Amino acid sequence: MNRFARVLFLVGPIVAGLMAASVFEVASIKRSTACAQSGRGSGESVSSDPGRLDLRCYTAMELIRMAYVQYADGKPRSPGGRQTPVSGGPGWIDSDRYDISATAESPQSPETMRGPMLQALLEDRFRVKVHHAAKEVPVYELTVAKGGPKLQAAQSGTCFPPDLPRAERPAGLFPCGVFTRSKTNDGSYMYGTTLANFCAQISLLLDRDVIDKTGIAGAFDIHVETPPLDAAPVDAAGIAPSPADLSDTVIAAVRSIGLRMEPAKGRGDFLVIDRVERPAEN
Repeated sequence: MNRFARVLFLVGPIVAGLMAASVFEVASIKRSTACAQSGRGSGESVSSDPGRLDLRCYTAMELIRMAYVQYADGKPRSPGGRQTPVSGGPGWIDSDRYDISATAESPQSPETMRGPMLQALLEDRFRVKVHHAAKEVPVYELTVAKGGPKLQAAQSGTCFPPDLPRAERPAGLFPCGVFTRSKTNDGSYMYGTTLANFCAQISLLLDRDVIDKTGIAGAFDIHVETPPLDAAPVDAAGIAPSPADLSDTVIAAVRSIGLRMEPAKGRGDFLVIDRVERPAEN
């Protein structure tokens, strides 16, 4: 076991705005032999107790993504939009898998433990150092097509907040701002969405981000009469297409609501791994 000093630390420039968080009081890190023997290829969380973090079968890359991208500021990253790409580091960070069992001095939220507190653990035990970098990348710009937009203002009572607890979700309604397949399978709906969120959602289906340049504010209920956009289709062999293969479908969907997508250049944010070492096991 490794005992950390009971002090506060500053998260640093990786987080937007400085914030303080407690470090884990006790932490154990071991190479995961169970998942190596089973061939399992993805990590899992096995504990949700306040103040305790148990992770099994995670690569160092997955841990870095969790700590510095998904929960960087102690809150879950919005599901809309593309995840920040991570680059750098030696090859073993994508192959070696680890089990982590860590306990905080006092109860903490899962998001805090998976974000700022995991950052501190990685920096102490894996000697992780990272930084953000920006560079110009290909994007699509969403603009208004000739003839103007064909958008319907959002109606009240058509959807519920996507973070609403499952037990409180009203029957017969769909989450706001998320693609939902039509009952007749002839298209997709998205209720209560801004065009910025619409761009974030269609970005997930493409090989580049879509940036809202329409200048149109407000929330809308959108219906696109194209192949469903709620999930990537699969071919006869059960293989899903790459994001770029869906570009024609997405462009057609956008055109049907009086908008258009045009290739452009934009700012891309990248997380770069400067240093990472194999931890000493305990």
